[in-house]
Amino acid sequence: MSVRRKEQVSRGLTWNMGSRNKPITVAGAGGFWGDQVMAPVDLLENADVDYITMDYLAEVTMSIMHKQKNRDPTAGWATDIFEWLEAGGLNLLRNKNTKLVTNAGGANPNSCAEAILGLACALGWTDCQIAIVVGDDIHSRIGDLCSDGLICDKKEKPVEDNMVDDLISANAYLGAGPISRALERGADIVLTGRVADASLIVGCMLHADEWAKKAEALNLPLCSAIDDWAPEEVANPLDVIAGWTLAGHLIECGAQVTGGNADGWAEIEDLVNLGYPIAEIESDGTCVITKPEGSGGAVTRGNVAEQMIYEIGDPGAYKTPDIVLDFRQVTLDEVGENRVRACGAIGKPRPKQLKVSSCYSDGWFAAGTLLIPGPNAIAKANATDQILQGRLSHLENITIQSELMGTGITMPKGSTTITQYGNLKEGEGGVCGSQTMELPEVLIRWSAKSQNRKDIEVFAKSIAPLVLTGPGGVSGYAARPRPRAQLRFLPLLVEREIVEASVQIPMLRTLRTALTERRPDLEARVFNRLQKIAERERKGLTKRIANRVIKGLEKPVEKAGGK
Repeated sequence: MSVRRKEQVSRGLTWNMGSRNKPITVAGAGGFWGDQVMAPVDLLENADVDYITMDYLAEVTMSIMHKQKNRDPTAGWATDIFEWLEAGGLNLLRNKNTKLVTNAGGANPNSCAEAILGLACALGWTDCQIAIVVGDDIHSRIGDLCSDGLICDKKEKPVEDNMVDDLISANAYLGAGPISRALERGADIVLTGRVADASLIVGCMLHADEWAKKAEALNLPLCSAIDDWAPEEVANPLDVIAGWTLAGHLIECGAQVTGGNADGWAEIEDLVNLGYPIAEIESDGTCVITKPEGSGGAVTRGNVAEQMIYEIGDPGAYKTPDIVLDFRQVTLDEVGENRVRACGAIGKPRPKQLKVSSCYSDGWFAAGTLLIPGPNAIAKANATDQILQGRLSHLENITIQSELMGTGITMPKGSTTITQYGNLKEGEGGVCGSQTMELPEVLIRWSAKSQNRKDIEVFAKSIAPLVLTGPGGVSGYAARPRPRAQLRFLPLLVEREIVEASVQIPMLRTLRTALTERRPDLEARVFNRLQKIAERERKGLTKRIANRVIKGLEKPVEKAGGK
């Protein structure tokens, strides 16, 4: 469409952005694959929200999913989503008219969508619209992109050829645009692969405030700059997007903003029933973070501030696919019990490049532990370590790291630690002084890495024998550790123009619908009569047969590419 034609269309259309009299409510019901599985069900049962988002993808998760998909072409997605949808979540979404937006599709959005479509059909939601956002997987093109100089590492240096050959996955971080367009096309559930965490929420807002409606009418590219989608009355679209991104960032890690993983954890009540966050988001980008009434945890200025600076790098230039966000003028104010208002985010034009989450194969790995009791636990643990290292000294290509857990190894550099002789060692500014300390036990952990799997197998078989062939009292061994393929995360940058996202909405039909399309008379002559028999017959073989036939008629029989 020409620029002139787009201007004509734009003048002929109106958008009601800003006319609503209440904020849009977006929930963040999970922060990673491994978070509380039923948290979304609890949230939907105890709060009414317009959208619910689920972030399943940590940096390492995509590597795991690609590994799974390589073993099984139907795997590679966050299966926890199926569990909570089946346990009542899907019916709650339908009954409350709540849209679900999630990156649970991982490395295999198609298989994820197929599983959920089948569940929706089995539960009677036969017109459920599930959209998948694809285009993030650029692994098959990685060699050509490197040759053409279109991809580089985070220091903008070319990727070495041997590294390219070892890559087993490469997924670009998509933004909010395709998500919002999927919602605008009627999706009840949007499943994505790798998208930026906060973009899940920004996509909801683009749909809710009709920016996506304008983009659809003008047929703008899915991955075009979303500040160009803003209605004419929006004077500062970059700042609005920045505010929406801030809201997304605050709830993307789930209950971390409501008191989970908080510095002041001891003062937070009822972590057992910790509530997950809800963002009440305005058209101007401001938001209030809260949680379901009666749930545990605490939404305080301190807890929200901790989440705000979590994993942002430069607070003046936090890069997402949609915006470069400046946090430095953000203000946080407690405006009620468990209600914190956030505003003041400043937006700058989006980056020219997209981040790529990739991983490569790097040999084999295994880890094992033993419990070393006192007295002299630390000295005994060091002796145990020396025995293991000595027995494996003939393995020239293996690297073995050992650590004594319980002696301060997790503390920052400069903190007070415990030496191998049980003495406290002062860090800079320490106040403990030097004193002898007898530990009741120490957990020794070994991790080993080698390019040769057999080296790791030898290492794994050498841990348990230490119980009977090392110092007295050693115990606590578990099953022999299994060698695992070592995957290493490698962040890259790619020119955004070469990443093309698309939205697909698979169409679901039941056997009943398919047969009725061929023979419309079957609905009245056969299917309705079967339904009446199943409902009215009190008992007997006839009722059982009717129920079984009806159940079979509701099974999915076909899916085809949609919009």
